[in-house]
Amino acid sequence: PAVITAGEQKEAEAVIELFAKWLPTQNNLIHNRQEDYYEGIERTLVIIKPDNWRYASSRPGMIIDMFSRSGLRIVAIKVLKMSVSQAVRFYGPTKDGLKNRLAPIYGMQARELLEREFNIPLTEEIEKTLTESFGDLYSEEQFERIVEFMAGIKTYERPRDEWDEPGLVKSMILVYEGKDAIGKIRTILGATDPTKAAAGTIRREFGSNICINAAHASDSVESAVREMGILEVEKNHLGGVLRHYVANR
Repeated sequence: PAVITAGEQKEAEAVIELFAKWLPTQNNLIHNRQEDYYEGIERTLVIIKPDNWRYASSRPGMIIDMFSRSGLRIVAIKVLKMSVSQAVRFYGPTKDGLKNRLAPIYGMQARELLEREFNIPLTEEIEKTLTESFGDLYSEEQFERIVEFMAGIKTYERPRDEWDEPGLVKSMILVYEGKDAIGKIRTILGATDPTKAAAGTIRREFGSNICINAAHASDSVESAVREMGILEVEKNHLGGVLRHYVANR
């Protein structure tokens, strides 16, 4: 059978106790023991982002169903509340890109706004100063919004020594495995900007904007390895959840 479930509450409790004892010894990531299996095989990380969990809906299941059309195997899955530390490390590589792309735009807009407001011409040197101050500040705030979206809180809203604590919002992470896993998953996912994503892709169907765009997928094998390390996909936390349930039921 594809799914096994208990027939009655007593049976369910017994199974939960069994898994509470057994799961902590298990790796969360499935490994194939066949030596030549991994020739040409890729793994990629997918995050079903917090916007899908704000209220009870079928969206997460629909997204998984769309990814499943790739024919790839799911070899790891877990629900987590991304910590501030994880969010900062995970999206850290985008920070310089945000600064380089956004700061000049908002520096120029700040110059134009001041020129209109005060009816005086401003030099390119002043625009450069505005870029290095207001533009950089705006870019930093955009990064904070990404952290807030994924962890539920901005970095400056939580003491530094609490950054490793679980965040306030839920995500689901999955690892898909198979030939050309990176390309297949990203094709189904669609472009970062939902308005530019192809029809029928996940982001076109469920995304709202560049940040709130339903799901994340690794863009390379190297990125997948880095991201899986940050989110500790191999660590099995379900055993602890079940032990807590058993102890407090």
